Amino acid sequence: MVKQINTDEFKEVIKEGKTVVDLFATWCGPCKMLSPILDEISEEITTTKFYKIDVDDNQDVAREYNVMSIPTVLIFENGNLINKVVGLRSREELIEQFK
Repeated sequence: MVKQINTDEFKEVIKEGKTVVDLFATWCGPCKMLSPILDEISEEITTTKFYKIDVDDNQDVAREYNVMSIPTVLIFENGNLINKVVGLRSREELIEQFK
């Protein structure tokens, strides 16, 4: 299960290792479809940390990374953004992006 975090926790969780952060909103249909896919992937790829953050409650994170549409998945390595995946993607496409 992907843990939901807030802005205060965000900077801390991306500091070390590989981290995937799903930016979503509760009213977003594609976000709801992406959530179970990420939950499943997070159980398979145990070397990567997975989190999600509600952009309605944490707009500063979305602003900082120029997130214009959701869902957007940000991938970090030791605090540095290494990839950004915008929109609903298949399980296979996401796994490729996370490697």
